[in-house]
Amino acid sequence: MPELGTAATDIKKVKKFYKFWDDFQSWRDFSHHDEHNLEESDDRYEKRWMEQENRRNRKKYIKAEFKRIVEMVLIARRTDPRMIAEQKRVDDEIAAEKKAKRDKKQAAKQAKEAILKEK
Repeated sequence: MPELGTAATDIKKVKKFYKFWDDFQSWRDFSHHDEHNLEESDDRYEKRWMEQENRRNRKKYIKAEFKRIVEMVLIARRTDPRMIAEQKRVDDEIAAEKKAKRDKKQAAKQAKEAILKEK
């Protein structure tokens, strides 16, 4: 598991930490929530039905666990000053690229207008 790091931690390591938690799969099996004991089944059909019911019941707990982890990671990412600074840097780069494109189009338009005025 990657560590959270400190304020001086490289942004690549910070992103690796959040990537790990974004892809995290719980190793918990939630079998303690099973309603049916498979040893009590009379035949294979009943056992199969019990397994399906137990699986269906566990699915709710797995989904809740996944949701809990996702919310935890979102809150951590939203409040992490390193991620806030990184997002600001990315936003500034995008804005600078848009401004450069806009300026380039404006310069081309002005050049075209100047040529038309000369004619």
